[in-house]
Amino acid sequence: MIEKIIPPTPIHLLDHITIPINVRQSHWFPAHINLQTWSFSLLDSSQDYSVASYPQQKMLIRKFFKIIWTTRVSGETPGPYWAIPPDRFIKLHPRLTNLTLTMTQILRKCPQITVSSITKITNDHTRTRWNRRGIRPELAGSQVADQQGQKWTVLEQSGTPQQNNFINTTETRLACGIYTVLSALYAVRNWKIDFLQQTHISQARNWMVAIGLAINKIVSLHRCNCGRHYE
Repeated sequence: MIEKIIPPTPIHLLDHITIPINVRQSHWFPAHINLQTWSFSLLDSSQDYSVASYPQQKMLIRKFFKIIWTTRVSGETPGPYWAIPPDRFIKLHPRLTNLTLTMTQILRKCPQITVSSITKITNDHTRTRWNRRGIRPELAGSQVADQQGQKWTVLEQSGTPQQNNFINTTETRLACGIYTVLSALYAVRNWKIDFLQQTHISQARNWMVAIGLAINKIVSLHRCNCGRHYE
């Protein structure tokens, strides 16, 4: 369920939005929406654990963004649409694309999945729904004749540090909360990723506790369950 909220600042005047995402009630990671570069990405520290949920997460993020933009910005700035490469388009949640299982299977058998092959297998009604939802299959760098609004893209974040990268995973295996805070902070600040060693996670945990104590907030150090996947 997407909760209707009223942000204190109009969304198109923000620079960044981070959204905490929970998977299987056991793992957290942030989604980062960059309103300066018109892109969003999933900064997941345990990609093997969460990858099956990505289509649903991306659909919900787009729905959230569409609702907020429509209710808060409409009339001031053209709405966004998401330009999605054809090979990724067919991997989106079927509730978003209205592509049936049969359609997807046919497209996967094509030597190359193109915008043309997708449009040929769909009808005008389906493509009208895409336009209403603000999505379309489109090659990177291409310009569509009827293009209106802002062109948004999804960035693949293969370089996001992973929790299971270390030989001794005691400190990092169950530390998705630490990775969530660090990944969101670095994305918003546009910093180069440098928390690549196990000691960095221990130091970040101590830093977060120190901040909590300084502002008289209770900080929980309980580790989540996502890392048990690797035991």
